[in-house]
Formats: sequence, structure tokens, C-alpha cells
Amino acid sequence: MQIKLPNIYHNKNVKFFVLIPIAMMLISIYLSQGIVLDSSLGGGISMVIQTNSTLSASQIASLVSSKLNTPSPSIVKSSGTVGITIAANTSLSNAENYLINFYSYNSNYTSYYVNYTNYSIGLQHNPSNATIRALQNKTSAALAANLKGMSSSLSSELQELKPFIGPESYNGSNPGEMLAVAQSAYSNASKVYQNRVINKLHTVLPFTSYSYEQVSAIQGKFFLGTIEQIIIIAFILISIVVLIIFRSIVPSFAIVFGAANDIIVALGAMAIFKIPLGVTSIAGLLMLLGYSIDTDVLAGIRILKRSEGTPEDRAYSAFKTGMTMTSAAIISFAVLFAVSLIAYVPTYYEIAGVVLFGLIGDIFTTWFGNAVMILMHAKRKRRM
Repeated sequence: MQIKLPNIYHNKNVKFFVLIPIAMMLISIYLSQGIVLDSSLGGGISMVIQTNSTLSASQIASLVSSKLNTPSPSIVKSSGTVGITIAANTSLSNAENYLINFYSYNSNYTSYYVNYTNYSIGLQHNPSNATIRALQNKTSAALAANLKGMSSSLSSELQELKPFIGPESYNGSNPGEMLAVAQSAYSNASKVYQNRVINKLHTVLPFTSYSYEQVSAIQGKFFLGTIEQIIIIAFILISIVVLIIFRSIVPSFAIVFGAANDIIVALGAMAIFKIPLGVTSIAGLLMLLGYSIDTDVLAGIRILKRSEGTPEDRAYSAFKTGMTMTSAAIISFAVLFAVSLIAYVPTYYEIAGVVLFGLIGDIFTTWFGNAVMILMHAKRKRRM
């Protein structure tokens, strides 16, 4: 016997259903503040070691986390090799930021020094030129300010690197010496940290050969900025295409709102389930974006482009079709999510988790938010 569900869109208070996805969005925005970046975006260490260890990936992850005092290391184990990814060392990341600041002050200092030299030459030929002298005085003040900035940045960098290389001294009035100290200190500290990581890993796993790669936090920020631009461009293109299809602002806004809200809900779930934001999870977010647009456009076309029955009946027909599609996808990704937890496959865990929780959010966003907005728009047009 087939169970017939009531048509929720005949409810006289249907417009208030929109409050459900809005509430989910606000809660998810608050929760998403707890998202952490993985090594691909936040910087970190990636290693591949050759080993015959019989330990499972989850056992290795536990040992690495304990020995290196790092949360949630990513472990990928295959025949004879183990891939290990750990978060960036906080002191090294902070030192790198101070080093970048130092380079900025040093670049400014060099430019001002060239200008100061030119003004000095000008005054030798024309000592009474008040304009050149004023410019020289202004440049002299800028030189002093940037020299002070270099010294402050270097001092902060060396303070962060002290646990690795001990105290370092330098002449704060000599920019060339400070540059040499800043570069060598960070390089030496990175080598010391690498040796510490290798030595501690030897106590976890026996291995003879390895590859070691350090991803800087600066590179991660660049990648993150690029990805943000890609997502923004994707939303702009989606908005244009949807506007062309429906030729109306309301359904276009509803579809873009639905897609954006699904991603926000997924980000909130990532914070709850400790799924880091990285290249892998962003791939899941882009996949989710495709699923979301499918169901949102389905609702819009069924309600606005078809003429059989009432708008409520067409919305309910789209709801049944969309729920079948989404339920099948949820079951598939739930199985993948469970398998990735059992087998400890971080890549599958991140992708499946993002898409799974995003699709669950999509049910509420599309059928209580997007579809309701489009339905109200269709009913308004019908009365006109």
C-alpha cells in the first residue's frame, strides 16, 4: 500500500516555512567560525615515507598526533608507503608572517634610501634649494620609521624561533645585517623542526627513505584567495544563467539563495564534525553547488514553466521528484562517509561529509525556502 503524504504547500502559513532555512543559515554562520584550515590552505608538512609497518592508518594517526602534539593528522596508507600531513607549526607560521613584514619594511627602506641619496646629490649642487631639503628631511624620517619596523619585525621573528635556534643578536641600525639574520634564522629553524619531526616519526614507524615538503601559510592564503574568487565567479555566472532562464528577479534570487545556503550549512557541519577546509573539502563544496542548483532549478521550472494543475500541485510534484533525487544521493554519500570512517580515508571522509550534510541542508533550503519563495511569486503573478 502506497503512503500518500499531504501536500505541504496547501498550508495557509506556507510562507513562514522560509524561516526554517534562514534559521539554519544563521546558526551555520555562527558555527562556521570554528572551521580550521588543513595544510593545503593553512600551511603544514606533507611527508611520504617508505615503511613495512603493519599498523593501520588510524593507529598511525593516533601515534603521530601524540608524538608530534598535532591535532588530526591526515594519514594515507598504501602498499609500502604512508602519506602523513600535519598542520603547520604555530611558531614557524608566526615567524614567517613577521619575516614577510620584515621584507616589506626592507623594500620600502631601499626605495627611500635611493631617494635620499638623490636628494643629497641635488643639495650638493644646489644647497639653498628648500624644496629638495624638505623632501630629504621627509625621506629621512621615512627611513628611520622603516628601519624601526625592520628591527621590530626581526625581533618578533627571532622570539618565535627561539625554541628552535636559541637567542640571536643583531645590529638594529644595520639593515644588511638584519636581512641576513632574518633569512638565516628562519631557514635554520625550519631545518631544526624538520629534523625533530623526522626523529619523532622514527619512534612511531621504522622507515629508511622519505620525502618532506613544507607548505607555507602564505601559499595557503594565496590558494584560499584564488578559490574564493572562483566561487564568487561561479555564483555570478549562475545568477546570470538563472536570470536568463526565468527572466525574473524573485526566482533568480531564490535559486542563488538556495545554493549559497547549502554551502553555508555544509560549512557549519564541517565545524561540528571537525572537517578541515582544504582543497579536498572545497571540491566537495563545488560538487554540492551542482546538486543544489539541480534541485533549485527543478523547483523553479516545475512551478513557473508548467501550466498543469495549481502552483501548489506543481510545487508538490517537484518536491516528490527532488526528494527522490536527493535521498538517493544522501544514501550514497552516507555509505561513503561510513566507509571512510571505518577505513580511515581522510579524502573520502572530507568530500562525503561535506556533500552529505550539505544535501541534508538542501532538503530544508530547497523545499521550505527556495520552492516557497517561487510558489509565492507564482501565486502573485496568477492574481495579477
